Amino acid sequence: MTTFIDLSDVPVIDNHCHAVEAVQSADPVLWRARFTESPDPAMGAGHVHHTAFYQRLMRRAGTFYGIAFEQEDEILRHREKLGAAALVGSLFRDARIGGVVIDTGYPAPDRAMSPSALVDASGTEYVALLRLEVEFQKLIVLHDDFDALVSAVGDLVYQLRAKGFGGFKSIAAYRTGLAIERWDDASVRHAFGSARAEVASSGNVRLGYKPLLDTLLHIAFEAAAEQRLPVQFHVGYGDPDVDIRQASPLELRALFEEPAYRSMPIVMLHGCWPYFREGAYLAAVYGNAYLDVSYSIPFLSRSEMTSMTRAALGAAPFSKVMYSSDGVGIPEMHWMGAIEGRHAIGTVLGEMVDAGELDEDAAGVAGRMILNVNAARLYGLTEAAQ
Repeated sequence: MTTFIDLSDVPVIDNHCHAVEAVQSADPVLWRARFTESPDPAMGAGHVHHTAFYQRLMRRAGTFYGIAFEQEDEILRHREKLGAAALVGSLFRDARIGGVVIDTGYPAPDRAMSPSALVDASGTEYVALLRLEVEFQKLIVLHDDFDALVSAVGDLVYQLRAKGFGGFKSIAAYRTGLAIERWDDASVRHAFGSARAEVASSGNVRLGYKPLLDTLLHIAFEAAAEQRLPVQFHVGYGDPDVDIRQASPLELRALFEEPAYRSMPIVMLHGCWPYFREGAYLAAVYGNAYLDVSYSIPFLSRSEMTSMTRAALGAAPFSKVMYSSDGVGIPEMHWMGAIEGRHAIGTVLGEMVDAGELDEDAAGVAGRMILNVNAARLYGLTEAAQ
């Protein structure tokens, strides 16, 4: 008989996710575009509905709303009529989502439900993260003097909790890669000049100037270490903007080896897929390395999610692994992520019981840690009762 660890009573803390959009559109083109990282319209129009993830979500949503899953237009009209607050309220309660850690950099605040609206609708606890590269870009536009920029970045990252944030999020993988280095002053100032030239020509800047970005990130990391704040890193899977060859968690080695950063928890997102074994290894050997395993994005089949979970729990301490959905825009992603995450984790822990590695009580404790306790301790949220 196969053992399954029932974790349905554990309120999940979604260690990495994004805000729900305030307007829930019934446009099928916009809806399908949410289920691919590709910018190619042909993917949404002709291919997304042939993925295991999309069909699984539509089947679950159709059952929840009492509408046949094949009736995509009817499901979308039903969602639009309910509105964001009602959707969040019903879905978050059904999935027992007890807390969310929100990357505030995407979607834009003018499209998102406000934090208070999300909390009022869902009853969850809420922690905000500051997305570093987005804020750096704003400051580069505002400052034409490098020393003034450095001072402004120092002000940005100072006493972050007092400003309402519980940590940082970095998308360096989307810009210049995860091998974050130290640079001589001349290289950094030259890169700043190039960034300012882009501002002069376009009015904005995309921070793809590695010496400058790496230097600003080190300012933030020093502040994070001093304040003992977690820093989340996008790792692995993402849209084609990411050169996935430079988005392996192994590229973060210099940060893990830096003695001054030992008090800065480093959270590797998305299970590092497809580098999930590398991520599990790092969480097993570095005291400040944590592995986040996402169950909505990447858009994976159940079997692949289970494989990723096996690798994570097969090598990393249970105290270093955290659940997330990476849900964004639509609350169905947060909802299904919690349901699927509990199932995958319960399945793998059950396999460990059958293999004689754990007893059922120890497996239940491990599941509670992964779904709730580890994130609660890292971000200062309420731990689930034993």
